[in-house]
Amino acid sequence: MKNYKSFPKQYIGSSDISALVLVGFQDEIGATTKLLEFGKDRSYSAYICEGEEVEIGSHYELVAEFNSWAKIYDDEKLVRNFKGRHIRIYRAGQEGCIINVFD
Repeated sequence: MKNYKSFPKQYIGSSDISALVLVGFQDEIGATTKLLEFGKDRSYSAYICEGEEVEIGSHYELVAEFNSWAKIYDDEKLVRNFKGRHIRIYRAGQEGCIINVFD
């Protein structure tokens, strides 16, 4: 099992309102949105982990889960687009973020 820190951190957007917008598909619901809130205005990055066998630190909390696809928008534009059977987004503290994508 790989630790989340063995995956690269990648840019996921920047914001002047301390939040990014998630849009994705959820089984039984359809397209849905969620705010991904942070502790301060700035540019954000996340560990982008691929595969089901990823060890996520216990201090991280699952905050969003999508099926098939998910997109991240910042204050200006679409920044990231993910495709996979499951896309799980975890947060820790004011800035920690992990996005786990797997089939």
